[in-house]
Amino acid sequence: MPLHGQIYKLFENYMNQIFGYQILPGSTPTKDFIFKGVKPAIPLMNADCTPRQIHISASHQAPVQSYYSREHDSYAYVWGIPAHPEIPSPDIAEWCLKAVVEECYDRFKELIGTFIVITDEPRKHSITFVNDILGIRPLFLGRKNGRIVFGSDIWAMQSSGLCGGKIDYDSVSSWIAYGYNCTDGTLFSDLHRLPPGSVVLFQDDKYLEKKYIEFKSEEQKTVPEMVSEEIHEMVSSNIKTLLSNHHRVSLALSGGYDSRYILALSLNKIFTDCFTVNFPEEDSLIAQTVAKVLNIPLRNIPVHGSVWDIYDHVYHYMADGFPISKFVPYRVAQEYPGIPMLNGFMGEALIRGDSDRFMGMYETEWKDDPVDVLQRKHLKICCRLFQKKFAEKILMRSRVPMEKAVREGSRIGKIMGWQDFYYTHRFYISNNFLQHIALAEALLPFYSWSLLSYKMSHAYIIFNMDIYRKIFRTYFPALDRIPHANSLITGKRKSHKSARCTKQWSRQIIPLSGNGKHLSLLNKKWSIPLKVAGIAGIYRAERAIFLFERLYMLEKSARDAGLDFDWECI
Repeated sequence: MPLHGQIYKLFENYMNQIFGYQILPGSTPTKDFIFKGVKPAIPLMNADCTPRQIHISASHQAPVQSYYSREHDSYAYVWGIPAHPEIPSPDIAEWCLKAVVEECYDRFKELIGTFIVITDEPRKHSITFVNDILGIRPLFLGRKNGRIVFGSDIWAMQSSGLCGGKIDYDSVSSWIAYGYNCTDGTLFSDLHRLPPGSVVLFQDDKYLEKKYIEFKSEEQKTVPEMVSEEIHEMVSSNIKTLLSNHHRVSLALSGGYDSRYILALSLNKIFTDCFTVNFPEEDSLIAQTVAKVLNIPLRNIPVHGSVWDIYDHVYHYMADGFPISKFVPYRVAQEYPGIPMLNGFMGEALIRGDSDRFMGMYETEWKDDPVDVLQRKHLKICCRLFQKKFAEKILMRSRVPMEKAVREGSRIGKIMGWQDFYYTHRFYISNNFLQHIALAEALLPFYSWSLLSYKMSHAYIIFNMDIYRKIFRTYFPALDRIPHANSLITGKRKSHKSARCTKQWSRQIIPLSGNGKHLSLLNKKWSIPLKVAGIAGIYRAERAIFLFERLYMLEKSARDAGLDFDWECI
């Protein structure tokens, strides 16, 4: 099927996206695709410059910086708002192009934040893609009718004809098992995510992949007392670099340590709008105490029933095509659209080390197969909710990513660390802010090469809550006296209220129970009573109802798009 004349209209939730394709010899951009709701990203250039090899379209709100180098007769595009400690923000695209042209890829370690860099060197017949150190910002590559195609959202790409829409059931199984897809693929088998921390080069149609980051296996020795000082110095430096390009930011303040720490660091540098959600009660109480101590206004988002009731729509679609629930920062972004939001992403992994253990044990203490341990730790489903044959297939397929995690993690002596960085944070926790970049971009003070490499080059045991206590004691004594919200939890919490959507979804799904065409992978013996309980508003059934709803959303979306989607193919 020819690509000419394909039209795709961007929906509201796609308003920070980029899409593009290779311009084949003899064709022009205007004859290849027509995108509604987007604009071409074209740098200022000379009349006699060599024609571009790629056409890029970006939605109107997308922060895309473009640059043309007369010296190299080359083009660069940067999607995102990465910061550099020495390079002014308007010069980032020029700096990135120079790094690619000179093949000094190590320089990309110096950027702070998430980004996609695309360069076009027509004289060399070369097209290059670069992503951030863990590959957080999404970009997907594929081929269609002999040309390279790429984009930041796979449903948009499928709708515009940039991919075929064949389902990748390995990705589907991973998403079912863990709540997110931790494979290198997407919902569609002909689109793949850029590899993390890498440079992908197409030259004369040859594919070359080069990693610009590599974690080392050697563990450095350090004095425990110095860890807090060294981490504080790196985070403070990152905050300074990130905030130098902005005059106002927002922040979702919780009862934990990460958000209060970056709030305290930002206060003497920039005006910060602070929000908290009145749920759970302990978090809200601590957030209010922190705001009072730091003498900053704090706006509250009230929760009158379930915390899920604060969203108009609980689920949205991740860039790789799968439904996932929203996080609190999304509501803050709704209140302050267009204002970058500070986010404590990676703080838990880098400082507190909560995810370095499973059932109280480090990986060196495990006696079972490490692949089995990782799968047990991250499994988000109860297998009895599925028919036995489906449960077995899901577990078998979803085991493959964990085998890769053990293989890669063993190479550097950090299985848990590798899995946490490249799966949990890259694919799941990053949704904490990627879900709202259409409303507000995120600023990530903990997300830098200096901090990530520091964590990977030191023993797990040195990372714990004491680091925060030492930082607070030294630099923010008033915060040191405020406990973590988790320490206030004693005994049973107040009874939870079922979300409004739980009853609604249960009523929607239960008529499908007797229809073999829908949700055929579920075990009726267990799933039907839970759906009835959901209609009755019983809170204990809510988690299962949320699972059924996201399964139904995927099934319905795929079939409404005319795709061949069948649970039997798992």
